[in-house]
Amino acid sequence: MKRFSILLALAASSSLLSAQDLIPAILIKDGIGDRVFIETANKKTIRYRATETTVNKTDVSAIGLSVFFFTPPEFENALASYENRNYEQALGQFAAVREKYKKVVTLKGNYSTLAGFYEIECARKLGKYKDIETLFSKFKPEPLVLEAHKTQLKFNSLYNAVLEEDWERLNSLCNQWEEREIFGSLRAQLEYCRGLAQEGLGELKESLLSFNRALIADYGSSEVVVRNAALSCFRVYEQLPEVVEARKLHGTPDESPNSPGAQLLTEASALVGLWDSALSRGAELPAEYREFSKY
Repeated sequence: MKRFSILLALAASSSLLSAQDLIPAILIKDGIGDRVFIETANKKTIRYRATETTVNKTDVSAIGLSVFFFTPPEFENALASYENRNYEQALGQFAAVREKYKKVVTLKGNYSTLAGFYEIECARKLGKYKDIETLFSKFKPEPLVLEAHKTQLKFNSLYNAVLEEDWERLNSLCNQWEEREIFGSLRAQLEYCRGLAQEGLGELKESLLSFNRALIADYGSSEVVVRNAALSCFRVYEQLPEVVEARKLHGTPDESPNSPGAQLLTEASALVGLWDSALSRGAELPAEYREFSKY
């Protein structure tokens, strides 16, 4: 009898411990919802418990069933880091959420998949294009709810071309996207990538125009793209022959204030001011670019 009691206690203890890993959700069918605690799931079946403490499990067909997931606190913390632009910290937090909730990764709207999306986004914002390749190779986007997220993932091919410095392919991809109606962050990314392609192909003036379009396409939200576009503008200014000539002639009798090079120098100087007032967000402008402020 004593041995039997011990076995019951162990079983109850095991059930309580595993309850910590259950995922609260609402299962909805025919307009009726039931709060449950999901233990595991795949595309065909969902296994759940009616309460956190019960040892009884129920298997139900996932077909024709909608699932509403409650936002995990770990995801809220990761998203807060992301929105505060602490992308390195958010990257690790989203990875932990992705791993913890992977048991429901096949279900639409699950937080493992959503965390995986933001993990890729953190890598993009940090310029870790190789990590994007690694993360995306294991990522299945189908459970994502928002089409905007799925569209963003399609931009990964552009960043692959950037990673490989395949400027011809990048330029071709940008031209393909140009035929679609895209706005905001996607437009800023497209113009930035187009600028990189044009710069890589030696089309410096065209690249400067693209980088400038990236600056204004989503100025308020795409801070990483905007900052990178500004740095790219400075990089292009340094390469333009007319700017090189205007810098040599600056302050000499041969200086021509109305020359194309002098006008570009004025633009570069104004961009330094814009960097300091709005773009930097604490990032230091390289000393060689700050030199433009004296023109």
